[in-house]
Amino acid sequence: MARLLFTSRHFGSLDNPQASDSAKQLSKLIGNPIYFMKQTHGNKVTVVDNQSSPNGAVYDGDGVVTDKPNVALAVQVADCLPLLLISKSVVAAVHVGRKGLLNKVALAALDQMKKLGADQISGVVGPHICGNCYEVDPVMYSEIVKEHPATGGKSNHLNLFAGLKDQLSEVEITSLGICTKENSDYFSHRADATLGRQVGVISL
Repeated sequence: MARLLFTSRHFGSLDNPQASDSAKQLSKLIGNPIYFMKQTHGNKVTVVDNQSSPNGAVYDGDGVVTDKPNVALAVQVADCLPLLLISKSVVAAVHVGRKGLLNKVALAALDQMKKLGADQISGVVGPHICGNCYEVDPVMYSEIVKEHPATGGKSNHLNLFAGLKDQLSEVEITSLGICTKENSDYFSHRADATLGRQVGVISL
């Protein structure tokens, strides 16, 4: 049975996990080493093996997948979607922003999970900016909505969660329904200039 959690700003920022006391405290709380990502808004997905991966390594890319017990995977966000994918034998943490939606990073993570033998996959999305708050310029809006019509909302506002659900139509995905811009308990780059990120964490 997979275990998962999402932090808030009250736990502290985890934007620099290798130098963060919060990351150490979280690892101690979970009881497992946590593997983070140096997120690039791309579609690179890495398989984490606790036998060959150094404790607490940070991987370039926007998705991490494992079928190993006693390994925790983390995704850092301040407005983007923190997607945790769950199955009985494989789990994944994925960073999905508007570029990640276009780059199909969630599909890449799903494909990697299946290669490791996962089936009956479901997903949970933690706190992220909602469609009512995520306004972009008209050119960007047109580009995203042309590719992913489900993201379209009121004038120049994108609903990334709706786009992700449509993209991963074979997976049942639920959202916690918490908007980072509307809720001051969470870091939000759109709400303020404070540097910081919360995380979603998952392990088998």
